[in-house]
Amino acid sequence: MTFARGPSSSSLRWCCLLVLLSLNGFAAVPPPVPGQPVPTYTLHDCLQLALERNPGILKAQKDIERTQGLIITAKSTLYPQVSLYGRIEERDDDLFSQSQYPTLQRFRDFWTIQLAVSQSLYSGGANRQQIAIAKLQHESSLFQFQATIDQALRDVKYAAYTIVVNQAQIKAEKQTVDLLTKEVSRQKDLFDAGRTTRFNILRTQVNLGNQRSILAQTENDLVSSEIALSHLLNIEWPRGQSPFDPPFLVQVDLDCPPVGQIQVGDFISLALDRRPELQVTDRQLDIAERQIHVDQAAVLPHIFAYAADEDARDQTEVSFNNNINDYAVGLLGTWNIFDGFASKGQVISDRASLGSTYISRDALRLQVQNEVREAYARLMNAQATIQSETANVKTAEESVGLAQLSVDTGYATLLDVLQATIDLTSARTEEIKTKQLYMDAMADLERAVSLKFVDWPENKTVTATSPMAPPLPAAIPGPTTSPAPASPPPAPR
Repeated sequence: MTFARGPSSSSLRWCCLLVLLSLNGFAAVPPPVPGQPVPTYTLHDCLQLALERNPGILKAQKDIERTQGLIITAKSTLYPQVSLYGRIEERDDDLFSQSQYPTLQRFRDFWTIQLAVSQSLYSGGANRQQIAIAKLQHESSLFQFQATIDQALRDVKYAAYTIVVNQAQIKAEKQTVDLLTKEVSRQKDLFDAGRTTRFNILRTQVNLGNQRSILAQTENDLVSSEIALSHLLNIEWPRGQSPFDPPFLVQVDLDCPPVGQIQVGDFISLALDRRPELQVTDRQLDIAERQIHVDQAAVLPHIFAYAADEDARDQTEVSFNNNINDYAVGLLGTWNIFDGFASKGQVISDRASLGSTYISRDALRLQVQNEVREAYARLMNAQATIQSETANVKTAEESVGLAQLSVDTGYATLLDVLQATIDLTSARTEEIKTKQLYMDAMADLERAVSLKFVDWPENKTVTATSPMAPPLPAAIPGPTTSPAPASPPPAPR
């Protein structure tokens, strides 16, 4: 088994570049164009379109930009703050006549301009902690971006597999409808020849009607799955277009590649190391701890350096343009000695939030382990069932042929033919559903471990200590099954 690694604490930037790299690594997949032939998308095309157009992924990218702005805002405390203040006024008659200042009594008009510069020198550690919190929030957005990608790709695979399964079920049900239609015609011929009863004709027609109803429901399910995929790919369905005429077609093979030798404990170790949601929780813990220091700093002294230069009208002179220039340089200190226990209450609240985050982290770790176990169990069960289901379909096909021959020779009844036909449809449906369960379980395991599986060769063992290549979008499955990644090292035997 070969695979590409998910994000780690030492490789955060790949999350930001994932979509860009994917666009450079593969040819762009054009969306449907009205008036042009309907495109046919492989699974690779669907995943590529999801990276380019999925609303959840695009929103996660914007959240990365938002947290970059938070870092800039937090770092603003490291730089001097420059402000320009100006005022010009015309005094009221009452103010002019009642003032106790001789200069004010002489002139009604006044103006002043002030340029001030301030710099925070000491904030009790609050500035440093806020910068660290902003950086942690940015890292969290990067990991959340990866989690969004994992979830979106999993949903796209689910939708694509559902479309393929519905199409295969429609094909199997149409074959059954064709068999029952021929059987109705054959029973009518036998009735005309006096070799059967009208009951057999009615019985066959009832089964045919039931099968047609099932076929219609499956066709509705196909439309629903196509609409769901178009939503994930952010492809607008033309307003005047029939729901039975999708803007794109999907061609995906349920090849169900063999898994080989896998140990569930190794996957759990990989999931605990790679799951981006766990990385987000770790940073939330760090943020909560630093927020306690920020709130504790509220009762510590804050010191600022400032310098100001002011030009104001000289009110000792008659000329409006004469001015006086003053400047001031100094230190400004504030100390909130007693705030009514507001800071103490906030610290208590912060510590409670920190404890809650620890509980959430432990619950999430358990959830991740259970997701891996559940997906692994489904994958193993589906793998063990596929072979028997395939053999069962061949047996059901042979049974239908023998039943039809036996009716002519008198060794079987119409009921036997109808039952064999229904059994064949059930066998084909179960085979298709088992393949879907296999591929869905593989998609769930990929998301649970945050891996992009590329190949599942037999007789390979994956261990938690396997060397892993840097994550690259080249690990996205290819047009049919899954192309090999750029150059990931093979897992040890």
